[in-house]
This record gives sequence, structure tokens and C-alpha cells, in this order.
Amino acid sequence: MFEKICENLLKNGIDISKKRVIAGISGGPDSTLLFNFLLFCRERHNTAFRVVHVNHLERDAADDEERFVRELCKDHSVEGVFLSDDSNAGKMRKDKGFEMAAREARRRTFLEEACRFRADFVMTGHNLDDAVETLLINVERGSGIRGIASNKLKSGIFIKPLIFLRKREISDFLDSRKIGYVTDETNSDESMARNRIRRRVMPVLDGGLKNGIRDFGKLIENTSSVLDAFDWIIEHETKILRSRNPFILDISKFLYYNNKLRKNLLYYIISRDFNVDSALIERIDALMLSKKANIILREKNLKIVKSYDELKLEKSSLIYGDRKEELTAGETLHFNGYEVKIEKVLIKDCDPASGEYMLFPFEAGETFNVRTPKTNDEFIPFGMKTGKKVARFLMNAKVPLEERRVLPLLVNERGEILAVGLYRRTDMYRINKQKRCYRYYARKS
Repeated sequence: MFEKICENLLKNGIDISKKRVIAGISGGPDSTLLFNFLLFCRERHNTAFRVVHVNHLERDAADDEERFVRELCKDHSVEGVFLSDDSNAGKMRKDKGFEMAAREARRRTFLEEACRFRADFVMTGHNLDDAVETLLINVERGSGIRGIASNKLKSGIFIKPLIFLRKREISDFLDSRKIGYVTDETNSDESMARNRIRRRVMPVLDGGLKNGIRDFGKLIENTSSVLDAFDWIIEHETKILRSRNPFILDISKFLYYNNKLRKNLLYYIISRDFNVDSALIERIDALMLSKKANIILREKNLKIVKSYDELKLEKSSLIYGDRKEELTAGETLHFNGYEVKIEKVLIKDCDPASGEYMLFPFEAGETFNVRTPKTNDEFIPFGMKTGKKVARFLMNAKVPLEERRVLPLLVNERGEILAVGLYRRTDMYRINKQKRCYRYYARKS
């Protein structure tokens, strides 16, 4: 199996010998096979790789999957990067749905880690079934030509080594060698488009086509080749695209074309780098035709700027800017809609059971800051002995997403999280026989 994967990569001009790879590993059968393939490459081809696992905190089993991948890395002495992502995906959920938002969050994370690791490639475990399912989902959504070839072997530094393998080939290989993996319990939920297509449509295609869904694999491959040719022509011959980073179009060149061709060309060029639909194309086209010289348009997660004959597109930041403020004892801090205060008081003047404030001994810190949560924050909730991710704690407490993003965390000079809003304090510092203590408030303004 592993030799077969290597041969297919080499046939397509991809040599991973002595290369550095970021591997997106979820713990499912596909990514587990990818992990074992890279172990093979590490031994045979001197390939270095680092695992990246993103926990979206969306399902109860997500923490179990993270533990599985951690153990996998530990058992095979592989460096792993484990990140949580809740707010980034959630911010886009209204516009795109969780699946697409989470995918974009993972892609951004993979690219960031690729820079840190100086990676030649980013590899994911997508297989042929995944590619065909995505194609059918895109057809259902009314996607254009790029929706046909959205899953291909190579796209920039992103590589999908298993894209020519069937899902059952992968699971059969792992089962025959008694290699464990995690099964996603949501795969049977037919309210999700992918699962509905997987369970109802894919078996029909497999039984009704001469070569099953492998015929679609050939369609994806052929479409990818045509798209690559078109991209080269547009970038090097038409001169419409002035720059790809930053993404700038020449409006004057577009205006040479008639209405229908202009919109088709606009969709084709933009869809390579951004998620667009026909309604967005209509608005961008109207913006280009406007007689106003300078216009800024914000649509979904895009910022579109017209400046005379230039059209510039950029993705809006998906990450809320970090905010951190010093909290001086005795003074009230106004922070993201909260009034926050810490003061030194006598314990006899306080009620430890009060839900209006929290009490800390002086050993909890000498200087304090208040800041917004980060995706990897952990603290030890009161009454517990082990750490818990702040994002998971807030989700379990059913704190609204918008509040999770701006909630004040009380942090001491050692970086320890003492309080998460006024929801829970840490178990690290308890009041015993002290006479004086800190009293901490966090009230909504």
C-alpha cells in the first residue's frame, strides 16, 4: 500500500524524499493511514513530519479523538501540535455553516504551522470517496466548474496522497494489520448533506456505473488539468490579474468584455482564492461598473475595495483581536462591556459563598491583567484537580458564543488564569485562615 502511494506521488511529480511535511491528523481511518504512511516515509525516505490536530470542540467525542492522536504521536516519537478552535469557526457559522468554517480554520492553521516548520508540503487524508462526495455536494449547491475539481492531488503546497484510494480500501488495510483508529459517531446523521450523499447516493453510483465512482475520479482529474491551463492563461496572458498577493484586479481590462462574459470571468478568477456565489459576483460587478471612484464593500468574510481602476479583495480577519489590560487594585476597569475590579479587603467583611464576587488569597499574585480568551487557554476549575480548556468549559456551561469571545479572564503575573469571567474561579488558590484577601468583581456594564 505505502509503495503504491509513493509511486502515485512520483508519477505526478511529487518527491517527498528528504522533505518536511505538516500532516493534518484527526484520528479517523484516513488520517491514521496517512500517519502510518509518513512513518514509512520517515524510515525509507528520510521524510520529516509534524502532526497538527485541530479540536473544534463541537462534539463530545472531540476530546477523545485528541487523546487518541496524542497517544499516537507519543508512541511513535512524532512531534505534535494540538490546537483548539471554537470562535474562529463559530464566527462564520451563520454565513457558511460549521463544516466549511471549520475547514477554513484548519487550512489557516496548517499554513501557519507549515511556516514555523519550514514545511515543503501540507498533507491531509482525503480519499476518492471524499472527493466524489464533495463534488456532489457542490453540484447540489449550484457550484461552478471549480466545484468539480475542488479535491485534487496537489493544490499549492497542499497534497492529498490518498486521493486515488477508496474509503473501504483504507479501512480494510488498517483492519487487516490491526491498526486502531477513531470512528466519527456523527457519520450516521443524515441531516448532514455529506452523510446523506454517502449513505444514499454513493452506493447507487457504485452499482450503476461500470467502474463505480472511479469514473468520477477521472472526471475530477481531467477538470483539474483544464483549470490549471485556464489559470495559467489568465495570469500570464489576459493581464486582468495585477497581483495575487495582495489580490488586485484591473477593472479597466474587465470592462472590455460583455455583461455575461465579464461575470463568468470574474467568477472564474476570484473563485480560485475566495468562496463566492452568484449573488456576490453580481454585487462586485455592479461595484466595478459604478461611477464612484472609491468604494468599500464588506460581504460575509470579504473586504472588497474599489480604488479608481483597481479592485482589491482580502479576507476579513477571522480572529478577534487580542485585548489585554492591566488591572490595578482598587480601580474599576471597563473591559468589553464588563466592569472589572480587584481590591484588598478583610475576609470577615466578605461572604465566601457570594455569587457576586470571588475571593483569592494574596499568594494568587501581586499584579494582574484582564484579557480575552485564546483558543488554547486552560485552567483548573474550582472543585477539579486537572486542567480544562477554557473554550470547552464555556461551551459546557452554555455560555453564548458572542460572550465567549469578549469574556474577561483574570490572569496573574505568572500567566495563570485565576477566573473565567464570574463563571468559575481556579482551584489553585483557596481561602483558608487568612485575615485579608483579594475580592474580584466582573459585572456586565
